[in-house]
Amino acid sequence: MKLSAYGIGIDLPRGWDGRIFRRHGADPTLHAANFPLPASDGDFCSGATAWMPHGGALLVVKEYREDHRLVPGTGLFASRSIPLPLHAGHFHPRSLQVGRPGQAGFQHFFTARGRPFCIYAVVKAPSAAATIASGAHGQVAQLSQLAKTLRFHQHP
Repeated sequence: MKLSAYGIGIDLPRGWDGRIFRRHGADPTLHAANFPLPASDGDFCSGATAWMPHGGALLVVKEYREDHRLVPGTGLFASRSIPLPLHAGHFHPRSLQVGRPGQAGFQHFFTARGRPFCIYAVVKAPSAAATIASGAHGQVAQLSQLAKTLRFHQHP
């Protein structure tokens, strides 16, 4: 399924849930997961990760507002791309917005089409006995494939 709104597009695989939305007074956010997402959640899906199933994979793309302190293409947003393909080594429990057992996260700030973004991804080991390092390669590969389908356009 193709999702597209607010100058952001992505191709969701069969069985994935996703949405692109914009809160009043905020910039666009994309949520995508290989499990059902709650109807309402925080920008970085703290609700969804609270009940993420084993084998879960979640992708968030959050746009930030440009101002005199945040200049696209500079500082934290100097990167012009997402480091693809993603690898399990990119993910770490300390990269999570909210630390949860069995989960690891990845975040990267970048500029696309003159717009500043953060990509945030979370995986949960496929079983309670698995470790992230040994068990989440499948989810990381799914997220990498998904991220390759991201499309960005100039501000709508």
